[in-house]
Amino acid sequence: MIKHAEIYKIKIENEIRYVAKVFIDRKEIEDESFSSPTFVETAKHILGNNCAISNYFDMTETEEI
Repeated sequence: MIKHAEIYKIKIENEIRYVAKVFIDRKEIEDESFSSPTFVETAKHILGNNCAISNYFDMTETEEI
């Protein structure tokens, strides 16, 4: 079993959040997902749970102005 996370930078009501979705193989483990206002805090949480960061997506770049 490979445990990994994807981190998404999103904007909710003018606030930036970093959301980590945790997966084992290809199945999302929702109760291990995590969110915080900083990338560093999110990454520390994921790495502290013996989980690799596989992808980072900046969803704020795709927003329309």
